[in-house]
Amino acid sequence: MTEQEIVSEQMESILQNRERRFMFLIRKERNDDAIAVADEFYEWLAPEHADDDDLILFYNAEELETLYHAKKAENSIRNRSKKKDH
Repeated sequence: MTEQEIVSEQMESILQNRERRFMFLIRKERNDDAIAVADEFYEWLAPEHADDDDLILFYNAEELETLYHAKKAENSIRNRSKKKDH
């Protein structure tokens, strides 16, 4: 299982847990608490909050490093090609 799949499963588990908690609070007629849970997760997941500092981001360090080296190699080849053209 990849890191992305692990994180995805963790996120799914968290969301299911929050949904269960929300429904439990509604059944117990603790509506204010239920709305507080819903508000927190709406803020956390809503796309318009993309610039917030508290978002959860995931990246695979190995993939990022591989991409970095590939781009660096591309730039090196491109620069050598430009020098030959001059």
